[in-house]
Amino acid sequence: MGPTSSFTTRAQHPARRLVALRGMSIRHLMVSIVVLIAVWAMPSAAAHADNSLVSSDPASNASLPASPAAVQFVFSETVGPSQTAVATCNGTPFAIGNAVAGADGFSVSVPVPNAMPKGTCTVVLTVSAADSTPNGQFPITFTITADAPATATTAPAVIDPTGTTDPAATEAGTVAGTVAPGTAADEDAAPKVGGPLGLARVLATLGLAVLLGSLVLIVTAWPEGVEYILTVRFLRSAWAVAMVGCVLNVIFLRAQITGTSVGSSISPTSWFDLTDTTPGLAALARLVFAAGCIWVVIRPERCLDQSTQLPALALPVLAVATLGLSRTGGDLAFIGVVAGVAHAVSMAVWLGGLVLLSRVVLAGPGDDDLVHAVRGFSRISTPTLMLTVATGAVQTWRLDGGTLFETGHGRVLLLKALVVGAMVFVGLATRQFVRERLRKVDAMTAPLASRLRRATGLEAAGGIVVLVLTSWLLSLQPGGLSAAESAPDYASITRLTVEDLDLTVQLGGRVGRNGLRIEVASPTSGLTNLVVTFTAPAGTQAATVVLTVPAALTGAEVGVAVLDESEGIPLAAAGVWTMSVAATTPTGDVTGLKTFTVVG
Repeated sequence: MGPTSSFTTRAQHPARRLVALRGMSIRHLMVSIVVLIAVWAMPSAAAHADNSLVSSDPASNASLPASPAAVQFVFSETVGPSQTAVATCNGTPFAIGNAVAGADGFSVSVPVPNAMPKGTCTVVLTVSAADSTPNGQFPITFTITADAPATATTAPAVIDPTGTTDPAATEAGTVAGTVAPGTAADEDAAPKVGGPLGLARVLATLGLAVLLGSLVLIVTAWPEGVEYILTVRFLRSAWAVAMVGCVLNVIFLRAQITGTSVGSSISPTSWFDLTDTTPGLAALARLVFAAGCIWVVIRPERCLDQSTQLPALALPVLAVATLGLSRTGGDLAFIGVVAGVAHAVSMAVWLGGLVLLSRVVLAGPGDDDLVHAVRGFSRISTPTLMLTVATGAVQTWRLDGGTLFETGHGRVLLLKALVVGAMVFVGLATRQFVRERLRKVDAMTAPLASRLRRATGLEAAGGIVVLVLTSWLLSLQPGGLSAAESAPDYASITRLTVEDLDLTVQLGGRVGRNGLRIEVASPTSGLTNLVVTFTAPAGTQAATVVLTVPAALTGAEVGVAVLDESEGIPLAAAGVWTMSVAATTPTGDVTGLKTFTVVG
């Protein structure tokens, strides 16, 4: 058995026709939306960077014949006590050592224990000020011209949380994760759900955006729309797409967080694992608000009735606003939250109105109400599109800074900017055409509807492409964030049920030291010899960690063991880890295993 860690323990614990409301003020509506957005804005600490990089070894843009053993940084001002380094090689995260400040206070060294591969590598160092607040991020990029030398694969040593190595325990590390015959351990491998999760995000975003934008256009310019059966069917279809996307998003997100199978994440009771993270809570809130939108979808005239208008619009606004909470890290996080929520809502008003125009309003010739709808959209589309572009620029500056050409996230963001630019051009041209041709028109003719439908359809198609690119960006690391900040703030929660043993293990789930909480549900007494082993992903040099849990962990009275992060378990590599449990219960010895994901 490996070395024993020290824990502390503590106690558990239904439809009528309404009068058209063209008198509704657009300004009043936009003010209401801004008020709703403000509800989601949460203050966060802001930091500014004022240190500067004097030199680095290797120098940025250098060409090296082989991987460096370490990367050195020298600054003009002294660095603080906390430094974080993250590396990527050829667009893929690469494991490096912890950044260490030099004795002179101006230098920082980042060890590279495993040789970097041939190609382009980038190391981004985040330094702190004397008060431990962020004081700048400094990327350097260099090229390695030769392949990394082949290395022999050896069994990792077993270490305890304090970092001491026990060579005698190496054999235990090679067999950790074996399931004893007759146990009911969950052996589901961590699924690769990145693609399905991205598709679910696109469906949820598109459905919610179309629903919100359509309702806004109906309220501000086309109140007759609720009398068309085509409109009602369209709104219900958009809601159905949104619900499918939201449900799938929750399922795949839960599977990604916990490292369990998609099948085990279908049960709604398992979704509570998402409540420990901001993106998880946002996904659950999005699902709840989207489900509530059925109230207005069944009777769309509710968005026109003054007594029901506010909740009828609030539900889709809040559902869309949660999209702005998908990435909350980095400097000036409060500005990021406000910009993200404003970006999502303005995008939805613009894109949803476009889709309603192209699929419903301009589906054929009609009376003057169709002309009013097109004119009304032209009035609100330009400011919402400009707000979308402006808030997107804020996020680009905050998350990527000057690293647009150096990271995969930056390059995809540039592609997205090109598509947005094309959409702005088409949109402005369409608005100009509307102003010139519809100024004295009293009815929508078939040729005019067909021409406008093609233009708005092209613009809407560009918006859908942007949604796909946005979903892709969420899976990439911005150059202005460290790996821990760019990854969703997931807490890895794994529940393992073995014969006569039910326990929950919660830890940080990121590379480095992780605080740990183990809670036993059963047995309520008589549990002894509880050992939890964390086995590193195959092909890495990370050490296996063996933890012996104190005998005082017995269930009802004293059912929780806690290991602080400062003394936490060192998970030294990203990937799928295996957690194995062995214990003695009143009915005998039991073992079990389960996988979970550690993010870089």
